[in-house]
Amino acid sequence: MRACLITASLLVAAAAPVGAAEKLAPPGTVAEMLGDVGVMANEADDRCTVALFEDTVEQGYKLTFFDDGGKCAAAFPVMAKVVAWRVYTDGRMAFADEAGNDLIIFNKGKGFKRSAANEVDGIVSLHAAQEVAE
Repeated sequence: MRACLITASLLVAAAAPVGAAEKLAPPGTVAEMLGDVGVMANEADDRCTVALFEDTVEQGYKLTFFDDGGKCAAAFPVMAKVVAWRVYTDGRMAFADEAGNDLIIFNKGKGFKRSAANEVDGIVSLHAAQEVAE
C-alpha cells in the first residue's frame, strides 16, 4: 500500500506544471504591480499593456489584455499564450499559460519595475502604470 501511495505521489508531481510546486504568495504581496502594467522591450515601449487583478483563476491570478487589436501579441508572440499571472513567496512574478506553465519570469523588483529573468520575445521588463503617475 505504501509503495502505491509513493508511486501515485511521484506521478502527480511529474505531471505538475513548471512552477506549480513553488508556493504562490497572495497578490497583495506585490500591491504596487496590481492594475495596469506595461510589458516592455525598452523604456519607451508602449505596445503591450495588461491589467493584473487579485482575483484567483485556475493558473494563478486574473490577467486581462487591453483591447489593442492584437498589438500586444504581434509585438510579443508569447503574450498570446498568457492567461494568468503569479507571484511567488520569494517575490518573483510570472506570466502563465493555460496549462499552468510559467512562460516569462520576472525578478523580484523594487517599486513599480521588474526585470525579466528569462527574456522571451524581447520582453525585458514590466512597469506598473502607477510609476508614470507618480
